[in-house]
Amino acid sequence: MSFIEAYWASATAFALFGFLHSVGAREPCKNALARWISPFFVEHFWRLIYCALSFAALYWTIASLHWARNPDNDIWLVVYPDWLWQIITAIHLGAIALIYVAFIQNDYFEFLGFKQAWRGLGVMLGRSAREPMRIFGTDRLEVRGVYGWIRHPMLAGGLLFLLTSGPSLNNLIYTALFASYMVIGAHYEERRLIRIFGDEYLRYKHKVGAYLPRLRQLRRIFRSSI
Repeated sequence: MSFIEAYWASATAFALFGFLHSVGAREPCKNALARWISPFFVEHFWRLIYCALSFAALYWTIASLHWARNPDNDIWLVVYPDWLWQIITAIHLGAIALIYVAFIQNDYFEFLGFKQAWRGLGVMLGRSAREPMRIFGTDRLEVRGVYGWIRHPMLAGGLLFLLTSGPSLNNLIYTALFASYMVIGAHYEERRLIRIFGDEYLRYKHKVGAYLPRLRQLRRIFRSSI
């Protein structure tokens, strides 16, 4: 198959996923759902449904269109020497660690929507909510830990993971799709965060790099270690 024949379906699906994924996380969509269904549903159950749909789209629909349609393109284009492969493997494991640390710091039960859903079920069963939930990225801005190094650790870790996954044509094309979404999605996400947190986020953005630590951060860390 030609290049366009091989990848038009997965590229289109990824673009559609990126659009819907970004729209579904934004307040206008949530507000519309709240008017259509109920604010209670959106507050407690939308995040869990949103994450489940995102997972299904990425790992079932897009993966089947990308890798299953092009098994011949899973062959590595180059063969790494042993010393380089060891370095790449170490970086690959570091990318997994970065994603894991950011995931834990997010409070993964909250990030995936389980905490909100559990709270919603409790209210439905008659248990009163003591106080409103302060949701990461909506009601509170996290600037500590790994978020004190880079603003988008999950996206950076995901890109690093893909870049070190093996130089097959399938992986390289998927990495390019992910990188495109990462830049566009992060841009609109930051506009959203500026609307929510205002000057607090602008100060954070000035101090902390998007995908790599800023040079002055590395200097400060180096000086503190001496």
